[in-house]
Amino acid sequence: MNPITEQQNAISIATIQVEVAHLKAAFSDLRATNAELDRKLDQVLSQLAEARGGWRTLMLIGGAAGSLGSAVTWLVSQWRS
Repeated sequence: MNPITEQQNAISIATIQVEVAHLKAAFSDLRATNAELDRKLDQVLSQLAEARGGWRTLMLIGGAAGSLGSAVTWLVSQWRS
């Protein structure tokens, strides 16, 4: 082989090695970001699970209060007539 081709091959190999190093660093950053997003998603899902029970309780209390209010109104209207 001629020396120019060998030099071009060496430059190409060095360029590829630098690109691979940059890709490895970017992949490492991507993994860290993905792990952080997974952690945050777990927190959000945990909060939603806790809120789900709270909303059910509030809806039960609201429904019971509405039913009781309706029953009292009906009784008052029947008692007056």
